[in-house]
Amino acid sequence: MNFYFSEEQNKLREAVAAYSKIAGSDPQRDIEERDSEFSWDVLHALGDKGWTGVIVPEEYGGLGKGAIEYTIIMEETAKELIYGPQNLIQAQQGLLAVGTGEQKRKWLPELAKGKIMAAQAISEPDAGSSFQNIQTTAVKDGNEWVLNGLKVHINLGKEAQLMMVLAKTDKGLTEFLVDRDSQGIRYEKQDPIGLRSAPMYDVHFDNCRIPLDSVLGREGRGIETFMAIFKLSRLGVASQLIGIARGCLEHAVSFTKSRKVGENRVSDFQGIQWIIAKLTSELEAAKLARNQAAWLHDQKANHNLETSIAKYLAGTVADEAVNKAFTLTGSHACYRNRPYDRYIREVKSLLAGGGSSEVMLNNVAREILRPSYHY
Repeated sequence: MNFYFSEEQNKLREAVAAYSKIAGSDPQRDIEERDSEFSWDVLHALGDKGWTGVIVPEEYGGLGKGAIEYTIIMEETAKELIYGPQNLIQAQQGLLAVGTGEQKRKWLPELAKGKIMAAQAISEPDAGSSFQNIQTTAVKDGNEWVLNGLKVHINLGKEAQLMMVLAKTDKGLTEFLVDRDSQGIRYEKQDPIGLRSAPMYDVHFDNCRIPLDSVLGREGRGIETFMAIFKLSRLGVASQLIGIARGCLEHAVSFTKSRKVGENRVSDFQGIQWIIAKLTSELEAAKLARNQAAWLHDQKANHNLETSIAKYLAGTVADEAVNKAFTLTGSHACYRNRPYDRYIREVKSLLAGGGSSEVMLNNVAREILRPSYHY
C-alpha cells in the first residue's frame, strides 16, 4: 500500500478543494441551510467537472476511478460544508454491483453527469439497523409490483428521480428501483437539525405500482444488495466526518494562534496545545484507516473490518473536534454566524449515517471474533 496520493489524485484533491471553497462561501448556501433547500447549482457544477460520476466506468459517462478518488471528493466538499455526491455514489455502486445491463444503461449516464438525483429508502419508524422489523411490502400483481409502506429519514427523497427502496416480498427483503414518476408516492418534508441542504423526507408508498423488472439484484437478497452499496458508501460518510473535523480544527486552531490573553496567545498554553495535538493525531489516524479501507476496495479485497474501523474513528474524532472547538475558542464559537454551530449539527447527523458508532463497534467485534482472525 502506498500511503501517498498519486500526482493525479493530488490534482483532483486540489481542484475539488478550490471549487468547494468558492462554492461554500456563496451566500446562497446560508439560504439553503436556513430553508433546507438543495444546492442544485452545486450538483450541476460537480457534474460538469465529472465528479458526480467518479466511480462510474467511462462507457456510462463516468471517470472510471475508484474509492480513493471518491473519498477525496467527499472529504473536500464536506470541509467547506457543501453537497458531495454521496447519494449518487450509493445508487451508482448498487447498479454497478448487481444491476442488470438494462438498468445500468437507463440510470448510470444521467447519474454520472449529475443530471438527476438518487436516494436510499431504508429506515422506517420501527426499523433502523434492525432490518427484520421492516414493514414496507412489495406484492406482485400481474406485470407489476405494488409497494406499500412508510420510509423515514430519507435525504433528498423528493428531489430524487431514482429511489432505491428496501421492501419485503414473499421471498424476503428485496431492493427495488423506483422512479419518482411512479403513481402512489407521497412526501412529507421534515425539519432536521443537520444536513439541511440535503432536505429530509418521510416517504409514503400507497399502492405504488412499479414494473416487474424494478428489482435490483435478486428477489429476497436485499441484504446482499444493501451491503454491496454500504461497504463503499460508509467510506463516503467517514470522509465527510473527516472533512468536517479538518474544517473545524482549521478555524479553531487559527483562532488560538491569533487571540491574545495578556502577553500570550491562546495557543501558547500547554493545555490548549495538548488538545490540538490529540485531535490532530486522532484525525491522522482516521485518515489513514479510511485510506487503507479505500485502497482495499480498489484492490477488490475484503474490507468489512477496515471500513467499520474507519467510520468509527472518523466519527469519534469529528465529534470530539466539534465539541473541543468550544474549549479552544470560548464564546467566539457561540454565535450562529460562525461555522461551529453548523459543524456540530452536521456531525451529529452524520454519526448515524451508514450506521452509528455502536453499530460500527459491533461490526468490528464480529470480524475480530471470527475463528480466522489473527492479531
